Amino acid sequence: MNEILLESFDMNVTNQNEAFQIIATMVSRKMNVSKVAVFKSLLTREKAANTALVKGVAIPHIILNYNFSPWLLISKSNTLISDWDCLDNSKVNKLICLVVPQVVKKSSISFKGVIDIMTKLADDAVIKEINKAKNAAEIVQILKR
Repeated sequence: MNEILLESFDMNVTNQNEAFQIIATMVSRKMNVSKVAVFKSLLTREKAANTALVKGVAIPHIILNYNFSPWLLISKSNTLISDWDCLDNSKVNKLICLVVPQVVKKSSISFKGVIDIMTKLADDAVIKEINKAKNAAEIVQILKR
């Protein structure tokens, strides 16, 4: 994984645990790491602070004690996640999952690229476009611009 990696998939989940289980499975397969470790990382970060933003968008984090380039896993649920509230009281259904090593090389191109993409989430126009996206692949295209 030498460059910015934006993976995407669509799902149908109704609760956060289901979403995290699916994400943990996807990440563990892609990176050949323990699904339990990935799931535990998601839960630990979420317990520290809710990663839901606004308008159905959340940015869950996976922090692993391995050496790899940071990347993003983009997902869209066709159903609302009933037990995951955003700051504006909307329900999460779009996940921009940050996958990073515990020790990040801040000078790496992939880290800078991920930061650039994450910065776009502060732009209301980008969030509005993401909300119009029909699937995760469209969200990836929006974030690549």
